[in-house]
Amino acid sequence: MTRETTERFVFPEWLRWVLGSVTFLAAAILILSIVLGIRAGQRQLELQSRQQIGISLQRALDYRSEGNLEAALEEYRRVLILDPNNTAAADGIEILLALASGQVSADVVAVQNTPTGATPAPTVVHDATSATDPQFDKAQIAFESGRWDDAIALLEELRQTGDASENVTALLYNAYLSLGIEQERQDKFEQALSTLDKALAVRPGAPEAQTARATIAAYLDVLTLSGADWEKAVATLEKLYALDAGYRDVRERLQRAHMQYGDTLVAEQDWCRAVSQYNAAIAIQVTPGSISKRDKYQALCDGSDTVAPELGDAAATNAAPGATISATSNSTDTNAQTDVSPAASTPTPESAEAEEPVVTAPVVSGSPSGGRILYSVREAGSGRSLIFAQPVGSGAAPSVLVDDASQPAMRNDGARLAFHDLRADSIGLGSIDPGSGLRLRFTQFAEDSQPSWSHDGSRLAFASNREGDRLWRIYTVWAEENGATQNLSFGEAPDWHPTADLIAFRGCDERGNGCGIWTMTGNGGNRQPLTSVPADTRPDWAPNGSFVVFTSDARHGNPEIYRVNVSDGSVVRITDSGASDVDPTVSPDSAWVAFLSNRDGAWKIWAAPATGGEAQLIAPMAGDVGNWLEQNIQWIP
Repeated sequence: MTRETTERFVFPEWLRWVLGSVTFLAAAILILSIVLGIRAGQRQLELQSRQQIGISLQRALDYRSEGNLEAALEEYRRVLILDPNNTAAADGIEILLALASGQVSADVVAVQNTPTGATPAPTVVHDATSATDPQFDKAQIAFESGRWDDAIALLEELRQTGDASENVTALLYNAYLSLGIEQERQDKFEQALSTLDKALAVRPGAPEAQTARATIAAYLDVLTLSGADWEKAVATLEKLYALDAGYRDVRERLQRAHMQYGDTLVAEQDWCRAVSQYNAAIAIQVTPGSISKRDKYQALCDGSDTVAPELGDAAATNAAPGATISATSNSTDTNAQTDVSPAASTPTPESAEAEEPVVTAPVVSGSPSGGRILYSVREAGSGRSLIFAQPVGSGAAPSVLVDDASQPAMRNDGARLAFHDLRADSIGLGSIDPGSGLRLRFTQFAEDSQPSWSHDGSRLAFASNREGDRLWRIYTVWAEENGATQNLSFGEAPDWHPTADLIAFRGCDERGNGCGIWTMTGNGGNRQPLTSVPADTRPDWAPNGSFVVFTSDARHGNPEIYRVNVSDGSVVRITDSGASDVDPTVSPDSAWVAFLSNRDGAWKIWAAPATGGEAQLIAPMAGDVGNWLEQNIQWIP
């Protein structure tokens, strides 16, 4: 080859730079994926270890009560192999030694709190002359194995019998604190606040519980205010940012709230105050278009440009900063944009976990109509939970279908409605025949929830944390009185395919990795991932089976609605309100997605095209939603 030919094939410098950047980015994504996989695997191993520790501690206690000290010692030894610093096992061995030597009680029983973010409780020493209370031992074992509810129940019983010792008080406080922290991690904010209030009732003024409660309460306020009152949302986020800058997605939310508040001020032609909000947002993080937007309105603020924004700019200020506005659309609703906001183009640490291709869907028009949306709320005044049927598009008022029930699930033929039964004498999963009013009871555990009918109507899939380890599992039960139950897998939020034996659910692989939306058959086989973001939850099949809609709060910083296409795994962002858009359900013709949203300050039912587009209000809700994670909606013909 001649010298001229060789020189002709030399890469230009700009191409070398592009290839180098792409290579670096690919390596960074690979490293991040490996780290996240390792962390998820470690969490699963920790859960399994905790389960085994709890089982061995309970066995040791049973053996000790039976007088089989050798068997009890062997169980404690197994615990110490898994956790050499386990205080319950160490104290149990001391009790065994005391029993073997003829003493009545152990010398020391330590109580230590271990949840992340909580302050360890002080070591508690029993009076060496008093006998060890078996019920307190059981409570301590429950606490050490992470079964906070069981520990609390046992300790409250002790307090009711007059035992107000420091041992009981310290362990009870830490059990409430640990349960509250766990509920917060599961996004059960209202429950967490109530639990932390109980911790403070046990120990008024305790700094750990006070701080945790203040943080959660502020974050809950943020979820309510975002999209409804940006000025208050910014003020609340600034306080929360000062309290704990690393809490959840507070930093990203504060940046976005400053931008959204600035856009609101621009719409009011309050240029200078808008610029101050843009500057505050830029100080946190520079996003595409933020600097140019700030500079544009700085010119208006300085008076060097007295021309008001053109119509296109005005529309842009009502959409997410940096969003693309269609020249043929007069919609200013941010829901008309799919994955074009800065939050979508600039991934946060959570959204960086997403690996699926994202499809930008076109804006469509029209109004949802036909069928009914089933939902449940707590009735004002009585506090009873009622299931309502809301007609779509007719303007008619909702009607009550079932009382003392929640989480409705209508069978395909419309002849049987399943639900979470809340009556004291029939707690669990039940159903009713809408025609005759006949009620059946399928399960007897209060924890059983989120029922979904099989395509042939013979079985129900549901989620429950009924087991002692309190981990969520997917079960099926035959649709008959007290039918046989089958445990399929660890996971939550199952939804059965409308025409096939396939269940979509939130779960992970067998090692606890690759968490997201998965599918499996009705016997738990052929498990396949649909998405790979752990926060993806509440899947709902489209009636035509071509896609699954779901909620996720990690992809763009707050709960939004997405759909994943089954054929190619591509993900479409359906909502972009800055508020909480949750609990999606697909219309009978698979054209619309209804969901719950607090975007205007109160929970209501909204709907958006399944391809993405402007969201439209369906109806307000006839009561209090409470914790949306405990609700479910369904669009039926």
